[in-house]
Amino acid sequence: MTVFEELFKVKKPLLGMVHFPPLPGSPLYDAGAGMQKIRDTALRDAEALVKAGFDGIVFSNEGDRPYLSKVDHATVAAMSRVISETSATFDVPFGLSVLADPEAAVAIGAAVEADFVRIFLSWVFVGDWGIVDPDAGKIQRLKSSLSGKMKVFANISGHTEPLGGRKLEDIARGAVKFGLADAVCLAGTTAGSEIAEDDLRAARRGAGDAPVIAGTGVSVENAERMLSLADGVIMGTSIKFGRDTFKPVDPEKAAEFIRRAKDIRDRLK
Repeated sequence: MTVFEELFKVKKPLLGMVHFPPLPGSPLYDAGAGMQKIRDTALRDAEALVKAGFDGIVFSNEGDRPYLSKVDHATVAAMSRVISETSATFDVPFGLSVLADPEAAVAIGAAVEADFVRIFLSWVFVGDWGIVDPDAGKIQRLKSSLSGKMKVFANISGHTEPLGGRKLEDIARGAVKFGLADAVCLAGTTAGSEIAEDDLRAARRGAGDAPVIAGTGVSVENAERMLSLADGVIMGTSIKFGRDTFKPVDPEKAAEFIRRAKDIRDRLK
């Protein structure tokens, strides 16, 4: 049994993103609307995803631009509260990411009893928010001390460029062999951008038996290709109103994608 079958009870899970509006302390935070707006947004989008039939949901502080490599206490507190309240409403597996602080993600994940976290785990990358230099040894020891059962989905590409010229296949292999990742996750150059097919194939070669997730750019139009190349997908931008990452989930688009993706998944069996 793969880690995906264990968590989601299917071989190719379809996961939907719940993107938080800017949280307290971030430059675009709506102080007038306060935490209630964030809670309402999370609940509305999670409900749309669950009703559409997604196999799980992923929470993220997407609105906290520009992102921090070390988030503040307010972010940890706000995310913990909203994820705890929202996840308790729905009986589906859930995980989270914190842009761009893997240790905070693990700490929040343990507090809210998440099933998994999506984080940068190993190797070194450079992105719009600077150098991404995770410490796999420290992160995995923190996870073991707080929540040993929580799974780690390791980002190996996306929104960043790996330093040192190392091949993606080897980064994937290192994330699993050295970083002890339970799965590897790829993304495009920006939120909503499609992942190159060659990158997905290279990740699969390097990841061995660990699942490979397509983490951005999946849509109704490319669902068959992405599901044939990846072991699971994470949906965000393409099921939002206007395909805008920072707008709400469109329930009709979410339902349309699930109908299409589940039909493809059944045929791929």
